[in-house]
Amino acid sequence: MARIDDRYATRERFTTLRGLRNEARRQLSEVAWNYLWCGTGDETTVHENTAIFDRYKFRTPIFAGISNPDTRTQVLGLDLSFPLLTAPFGGEATFHPHGHLAVGRAAQAVGVQQMVPVAASHTLESVAAASQVAAIYQMTFVGDEDAVVDMMHRAQRAGYRYICVTYSPIRQWRERLMEDRFSPRTDDGPANFGEGLSDPASLVELLNFTQPRWTWEQAARVIARSPLPCIVKGVQSIADAHAALDAGAIGLYISNYGGRTLDREPATLSVLPGIRGAVGKDVPIILDSGIRRGSDIATALALGADAVAAGRIILQGLAAAGEEGVRRTLELLKMEFWSTLGHLGCSRVSDLSPAIFAQTPQE
Repeated sequence: MARIDDRYATRERFTTLRGLRNEARRQLSEVAWNYLWCGTGDETTVHENTAIFDRYKFRTPIFAGISNPDTRTQVLGLDLSFPLLTAPFGGEATFHPHGHLAVGRAAQAVGVQQMVPVAASHTLESVAAASQVAAIYQMTFVGDEDAVVDMMHRAQRAGYRYICVTYSPIRQWRERLMEDRFSPRTDDGPANFGEGLSDPASLVELLNFTQPRWTWEQAARVIARSPLPCIVKGVQSIADAHAALDAGAIGLYISNYGGRTLDREPATLSVLPGIRGAVGKDVPIILDSGIRRGSDIATALALGADAVAAGRIILQGLAAAGEEGVRRTLELLKMEFWSTLGHLGCSRVSDLSPAIFAQTPQE
């Protein structure tokens, strides 16, 4: 746990997200930096995920009568000091040995919630015990259905409130990692795969994504057996949004995995308005891929998201200064979001709508 003196020192040291990025770059090797920022193929999706935000231009009123915007919101019944959750990224011990333990403590300090992946460097139980905000456990639907359901029950016993369902891709074509011969740091092996996988060959098969991908029918069967409500991650089309809801999901997570699964996919922000229009206003939607600034959060919410998830930028903070680096990253994102709301004349999160834009990519 960081001391108060350390916390103040970190605030004085890092006054901007740019400063945190520069420090993370100094701390990491070229190989680890490539792991953090790489995508698949030519990485066009990685670029487009961020570039699309710049094509939305804000309309800023001269006199708005706003003095102190309220950044608080609630998503999936979870209280958030501003509309962000930490994304479920794996292999995080590559950037700091405390990994998701540190992320959870930082998230709690700032008042946001944490999503924890099955590929975390620490057990789901230890991450849940590290803070009170480990609310969503992300699971890959792959392999034996009973084993997946068993892990869902582990998550429930540990205190998680939701399951985030995702699919198992085949091998991702990440050329920077292939050239670096890189494998994420896992000091004690994959933390959450020990139970129910006594055969080492089965573990290798699972982690290398060589097992067949599930069908929607399989996903629906397991969602029906889940002891916790499920959201589905990886939604990128109206068809998959409807299929996820038909399979029993209570919420949607729009994501192209930061451009790390397949290149030339659409930017998540580009598909958000259509999906929101198709499923209606009452279905909770989380969006990730490309969130780098507080203004990005405002843009995503104006177009239909209820909250965003941040991954790479959180890992960047973790690499820069551990738990305090993550905390400072979240504080700065919150302050940027607060400033954006005020300049746009929005007194609260619910005021965000397409009316904030002076220009959109279609214009």
